[in-house]
Amino acid sequence: MRATVEREEALRLLKIEHQAVAALIAELTDEEMTRRDTIQHGMYTDQECSFKDLLAHLICYEVYTVEAIREWRSSRKHWAIEAVRDPRRGREIHYGGIADRAHLSLGAQLDEYRTVSQALERKIRAMSDADWRSAPSFASADESDLGGMIEGILVLPPRPMYRHLPVHIPDAARYIRSLR
Repeated sequence: MRATVEREEALRLLKIEHQAVAALIAELTDEEMTRRDTIQHGMYTDQECSFKDLLAHLICYEVYTVEAIREWRSSRKHWAIEAVRDPRRGREIHYGGIADRAHLSLGAQLDEYRTVSQALERKIRAMSDADWRSAPSFASADESDLGGMIEGILVLPPRPMYRHLPVHIPDAARYIRSLR
């Protein structure tokens, strides 16, 4: 897959995403963030996710993206590139991202979110436009570039471009009202 947006646009949209998540974090109480079954959109029907669970879900995709960028630069293909395209493995990623962080305190998870989101922004900011459009140095079944690989992990449909939060919380104000 080739990138569908330029690096600067990807970074701009990713910053909007991170600011939207940060705004929700600032608005919600600890109890509201950990209350079960508050995320009604974009989750599997058998889940009763809290905002904390959603945050774990968002973190896992950004962690895999940061890892995949590092692997790309080391001429290795990260496993998530293929896994996110497979429905069964995609489901495992979804549930796994939440399960892997279930033991974390809310504070630790909030710290991880900030750290990972900043790392992802730094990695994209540090790339040149040539890096963004660079082809892989490992065998690949499709024509891809680094920006396309990033989109393949972060922006799988039906997600809006570089915006994952709106899939799960389409209207932040309405979500906050529903909690109160």
